[in-house]
Amino acid sequence: MRTFYIFKINNMFQTFYNDKSNILYKMFNDIYNSKEDDIINSFRLFEQITLPFNKKIFNNYILLKHKDDLYYSKKDNKHTINSSSELSRLTINTTHLKIKTNKNINSFIKDIIDAKESVFVIDFKNQDYFWINEIISESIV
Repeated sequence: MRTFYIFKINNMFQTFYNDKSNILYKMFNDIYNSKEDDIINSFRLFEQITLPFNKKIFNNYILLKHKDDLYYSKKDNKHTINSSSELSRLTINTTHLKIKTNKNINSFIKDIIDAKESVFVIDFKNQDYFWINEIISESIV
């Protein structure tokens, strides 16, 4: 299983770090691994880098995309796809989206690509990161 954290990035940071995603990843990794005594500075940095997600709009968007899908279910801010080929759970928070999945390119990643949001995706455990727009559309068909 992989866990992807998806962050909506402030336009200034997106412009500056678009070609320097390794530096942006390092900043997020430092925030993710910050110690309790440094939490205030980490939170301030996080607020500068990211923009909030509109939970209501994004929940409705995902619901509309999957409402007719037999393998889809929703409870509060948690969306699940549980089929023979995919097990994915999307949790929508104001600060970030979180996807736990058994697939690299899963249904929810495809939905985020379709939403045309400027987001940065990180799998901290596997030290993997990318801009959502870097995924080539041919690879997800």
